[in-house]
Amino acid sequence: MVENQQIHISIPKKALDKLSLNYGDELLAQIDRDRIIIQQKPEKANSQTQSLRWFMLPALLAGVVALINFFIQKTRYVKLSGGNSISQITIYLAVVFGFVVFLAALLLLGGKQLVMASLWSKIRSVLTLSIAFTILNFSITSFCFYFIDLAFHGVMLDRYTSSALIAGFVGISCYLMMNAALSINFSTITTTLILTLVGGIFLSMITNKQQNWWQINFSYLGSNLSNNWWQFNFTLIFSASIMLTLIDYIFSLLSLIPKFITIQTRILRILLTGSSIAFGLVGVFQNNRAIDWLHQLHWWTSNLLVAFILLIIIGIRWLLPGITKEFLLTAYGFAGLLALSEILFQWVHYLSLTAFEIISFGLAFGWLILLMQNLNNLYLENAEIFTIEIK
Repeated sequence: MVENQQIHISIPKKALDKLSLNYGDELLAQIDRDRIIIQQKPEKANSQTQSLRWFMLPALLAGVVALINFFIQKTRYVKLSGGNSISQITIYLAVVFGFVVFLAALLLLGGKQLVMASLWSKIRSVLTLSIAFTILNFSITSFCFYFIDLAFHGVMLDRYTSSALIAGFVGISCYLMMNAALSINFSTITTTLILTLVGGIFLSMITNKQQNWWQINFSYLGSNLSNNWWQFNFTLIFSASIMLTLIDYIFSLLSLIPKFITIQTRILRILLTGSSIAFGLVGVFQNNRAIDWLHQLHWWTSNLLVAFILLIIIGIRWLLPGITKEFLLTAYGFAGLLALSEILFQWVHYLSLTAFEIISFGLAFGWLILLMQNLNNLYLENAEIFTIEIK
């Protein structure tokens, strides 16, 4: 092939119509390993405007707010950590501005990624994702300043330099939040769900005042006996909300493919939604033995969650007719492991109550994530694919 020789690519017109493209429009082609990625060419002016809006403007406002605060507090030199410090003010402003930027970017720029069936579902999903990413933003920013303080412990800067540093950190945080809003898809929502659930549970374990809590049961972390019970229960409730968002996202995509608009798909969605609600109710109803009705509701909702999952596993062959044999065997494998853990706990007495709860919870949650992944793969396999001809 002659160097710089031009090769023509033929694209179906219906593909151009979906992207509102016309003949003569320029596209960008990027080689990524063994793939060629073709995408619309962004306008330079729009790119510069986005940088101004999502990075420079929040940074400037954060710097002004910080400087005003230092003048009001009559602080000439600012500590790196502690009260009214660079780290404290940066974390607060990064959370506030980050939330606003993520919410605005998701609504204005990334709204098409959330193809929800109803307005209420979209509002709930947008708010849930905004709060979830704000919590992650808070955690990451806090960890960053923890290590910065270890490296530069005792540093004090004048209020102008401190305000400039705060502006820079908040600007970077807002820019990352904007990019996160634009990259919302199955993988990012799933990763957010896992990080929220695992991170919240581990935080509850670490901050729990009873060091030997594991000798009692896993539910102890959310009981009235634990000093930070609200962290554990909030983790369950909020994780359930993210799971509902993930369910809405997947089934809204599947609804775009006619072959998946069936009674089986609707029943599967109802069962998954029911399992998510039951999961959240486990956190709503605290495991408080001092209040019998509250303890009973906690116990019943836990069993309801197990019942929903077992119904999905048992009926998966009918609910997803096109399911592969490998995934069907995997589903039955999870059911077998759940049954085995029950036997080892109830009859053999090999597992402790804590181990049984952790194993059962891990298996149930892992099964739900695998099912979601399989549903997402079904959409990707059946989504409209265009054939491109090289001439």
